[in-house]
Parts: sequence; structure tokens; C-alpha cells
Amino acid sequence: MILRHIFYKEWLKTRWSCLAALVLGLSMVFYLFLRVENGMERLGAKVYMLRVLYDNPPLTYYRMLLYVPLLIAVCVGVTQYLPEVANRRIRLTLHLPVSNTRLVLYMALYGVVMITAVNLILFGVFVAKNCTLFPAEITLPVLRSVAPWFLVAYPAYNFIAMVALEPHRWRQLVYALTGYFTLSPFVVCGEYPGSYFLSVIPLAVMAVASFPLLLYSSYRFSKGL
Repeated sequence: MILRHIFYKEWLKTRWSCLAALVLGLSMVFYLFLRVENGMERLGAKVYMLRVLYDNPPLTYYRMLLYVPLLIAVCVGVTQYLPEVANRRIRLTLHLPVSNTRLVLYMALYGVVMITAVNLILFGVFVAKNCTLFPAEITLPVLRSVAPWFLVAYPAYNFIAMVALEPHRWRQLVYALTGYFTLSPFVVCGEYPGSYFLSVIPLAVMAVASFPLLLYSSYRFSKGL
């Protein structure tokens, strides 16, 4: 019951930002492939694919997606936590007869669910369009290249929540700087498709390991430390 109420409350706060993030992401994906189709019409499909495969550096037509999942996480995280903290409304939530840990985890779970839903839609559309225009020899390496870009949404969301819930300004600055350097390895566009795929496993571990971070800030916030 508590989980359902928390999800509904968070949905009321973030529904428009989630919709905006989805529209923005889909617009970028369709614009990306519109450029690809225009390039194939000008150069010919065969020449365009050869440029993707053999140019030095190769044509990275998918580069426009680099920061899209990160922007999605920012849209969800900022609209979910910033109004709560700025107006001190989160204190009312944290004083419910449920442990603070559970309440913050429910809020974080909502954010993760929404980010995952938007990412899955964007990734599915990207894969479908990519498969209609390119063979597997291009599609598979490209998917390996964009995988870390979609992973970055999760640690980005967790650091946004951690910074928002931290009651002290100087700690917020430290957390923000730590988040910046932590997220940097996720948003790298290699010269060759799939060149950073070996980093996906450690990056996934970093993404999972970032989830407990906001619990520390929420504890400090609830105690007024």
C-alpha cells in the first residue's frame, strides 16, 4: 500500500518531465536516422556503410545519442527531488510511520522504473531503426558502443538524489564533483564502433554500486545533520 502511494505521489510530480524526456529522446532518435537516410540518398547506401566501417576515423552516425540517457536521468531526478527538498516537503514523507530507508528506496525505485521505461523505449526504437538500415556487422558493434550511454542514467540519477538530499552545501559540492568524475567514463564515444564494449561490465558494477549512496544523504537530511 505504501509503495503504491509513494509511486502515485512521485508520478504526480514527474509525469510531465518523464513525458518531455521521452519526447526529447524519440525526437533525437528519429532525427538521427533522418540524417542517416539523407546521407544514404546523397552518397548511396553502399558508400555510406563503407564510411561507417572503414573511414579513419569511421562515421559515427549514432554520436547524437551520447548525452540523451543522461539528460533523461537529469529530467527525472531534478523534478523528483528538487521540489521536495527546496520546499522541505520531504520531511513530511520521512516522518511517516515507515522507516526512512524504505521510503527513500521506494522513491528511488520509482525513479529507476521511469528511467528504465524511457530507456527501453528509446533503445528499442533505435535498435529497430538500425536493423532496417544496416546489417548485423554494423548494428551489433553500434549497440555495444551505446550500451554505456544508457547505463549512465542510473548513477547520474543516484548522484542527483544524493546531492539534493544532502543538507550541507560543501558536501553537495563534493558529491557533485565526485559524480562528475564517476560519470565521465560512461559518456565516451570511441572512434570505432564497439571499441569500449569491454568496459560495460565494470561500468555496470559502478552503476549498481551507486544505488546505496542516496541512503546516506537521506539519513543525514532526516536527522538534520
